[in-house]
Amino acid sequence: MTEKAMVAGTPVTIEYLERFPNFISICASWSFGQWGCQSNSSYEQTRDEFEAATKSSMPLTLVAIENALPVGMVTLADRDFDGKSHLSPWLKSLFVHPFHRKKGIARLLIERLEHEASCFGCKSLYLTTEDAQLLYEKSGWRAIDHVQTSYGEAALMKKALLPLN
Repeated sequence: MTEKAMVAGTPVTIEYLERFPNFISICASWSFGQWGCQSNSSYEQTRDEFEAATKSSMPLTLVAIENALPVGMVTLADRDFDGKSHLSPWLKSLFVHPFHRKKGIARLLIERLEHEASCFGCKSLYLTTEDAQLLYEKSGWRAIDHVQTSYGEAALMKKALLPLN
């Protein structure tokens, strides 16, 4: 499924990372820079995770593309937070490049990932966020707990997904 939307007058396409292997190192750099360097991970481990992403199973990574360049990403994964291993699946690694924030790209990525999860038959999704709770609440997510992550206190959030007809 390819989705095109106009964001601030420019077309943004949401695509499977699997279709754009040349963007893997960019997504890995964003993820490692934002989270991995603080969690005893390595760039190589992070890159391996993105190389494993497919469009037909988890992990699945979506990339937002504007003017033939990646501007954001998000991943659907079986696991993300070790403290709640009984919960699955997870929205993780939502990232929009700072030059492209405040344009609605994060919302597009969230909505598309929710659709992909529904296509897999998922009834709900989970995530943790230290600083973006309001963004997710605007997309219908709700906080169900507070947890401690490698980065500090975070909201554990859940969204019930609508079944596809």
